[in-house]
Amino acid sequence: MTPPAAVVAQLHALERLVPGPQLGVENLEVNGHQTLASAFDADTAALASSAASNLAAGITSIDRDRVVTSMTGHVEVDGEPIPKWADLSGYYRTAGAPERYLQLHCNFPHHAAGVVELLRCDADRDAVQAAVLAWDPIELEGALVDAGMIAARLRTIDEWNRHRHATATTPLPLISVERIGDAPPRPMSERLRVLDCSRVLAGPIAGQTLAANGADVLRVGAPHLPSVDVAVLGTGFGKRNAHVDLETAEGCTTFAGLLGDADVWLDAYRPGAFAARGFGADAIGPGGVVVQISAFDWIGPWANRRGFDSIVQSTTGIVEAGRTAAGSDGPTPLPVQLLDYATGYLASFAAQRLVNHQRTVGGTWLARLSLLRTRNWLVSLGGPNAFIPSSAMPLSAAMTTVDSPFGQLTAPLPIGGTFSTPPQPLGSSPATW
Repeated sequence: MTPPAAVVAQLHALERLVPGPQLGVENLEVNGHQTLASAFDADTAALASSAASNLAAGITSIDRDRVVTSMTGHVEVDGEPIPKWADLSGYYRTAGAPERYLQLHCNFPHHAAGVVELLRCDADRDAVQAAVLAWDPIELEGALVDAGMIAARLRTIDEWNRHRHATATTPLPLISVERIGDAPPRPMSERLRVLDCSRVLAGPIAGQTLAANGADVLRVGAPHLPSVDVAVLGTGFGKRNAHVDLETAEGCTTFAGLLGDADVWLDAYRPGAFAARGFGADAIGPGGVVVQISAFDWIGPWANRRGFDSIVQSTTGIVEAGRTAAGSDGPTPLPVQLLDYATGYLASFAAQRLVNHQRTVGGTWLARLSLLRTRNWLVSLGGPNAFIPSSAMPLSAAMTTVDSPFGQLTAPLPIGGTFSTPPQPLGSSPATW
């Protein structure tokens, strides 16, 4: 099936945005029928980002059913679905009129504990709701963020457009690319070496997508860092998992060695986290490609601010626009974590495309993406328009069931390529190529 004109237009725009060989957009075929119910053009964003990733890897088809199913993040172990949200995560009514909401993101245990401590309440939703109503919502959002928690007042799009951070970041391109060093073209390698330094969704999705396309992906974390089960299981296919402690001299030496031999470094930690430990983008070996992902970007008053897909949706007006467009009684986010998945697929596209470009022109390259930039791109595609909300459901034909160290694991198939291995426990592999 011929791809929609809007998808073709976005693919050509992406082709111009990130240098590299011809993508072959004219050869793309689109299969499947699933769509995403949204006030915004979520289908174009989902298809364009995933098709770009496939085309950069030489795959000339994309399956709507696989794309939507992948974005549901549905994972089962021994037939039991893995929860996507912790008990205290979600929306809470705030004081004042008209009725407004504040979102708390408590999937990491220390964030849930911090919220309860600041609110001085019991760790259950009713108690948290009562405590939230006792605060001025602006003051509460500020207090939570200042304390290192993850929270967002639900703003309207107009309110966000007037925000200083929106003014600073709206002109940014969807993907920025910079040549950060000189190096000769690298020879074609049997398998790309990808150092995956990421957690939760966007970064891990990029790493898993590159793994499905044949890369040797080593995910590096540290034993003291928290993780989310559904993310580890849903984005760990094809990867090895190692622990490296950058608080030790030995760990820094090991990490430097891995970076020196990597073709691609996926850095999805908060901006500056690695640079503060002596590993800026230029720490990769000459001729490498660095792909950095953040929530709220690297410039503006909210640069370095903690955030996740749902938080960006809430604070930038996506959720409120959804509620208004649908005539809903409560918050109405996108039907999937589209900002995470689209950013992840765009990151894998940028990585593969810049690797191909480097093999021709040389250089060491840096690409930057953020959930906020992807949000701005989504809004630019059109909307908000009236719609009827409906859940995005995984299709069994777009799922796979495999034996894994965690049990019998059911998860979405890749959008392209194949999964070579099931997810492995964190820290189960040596920190070597």
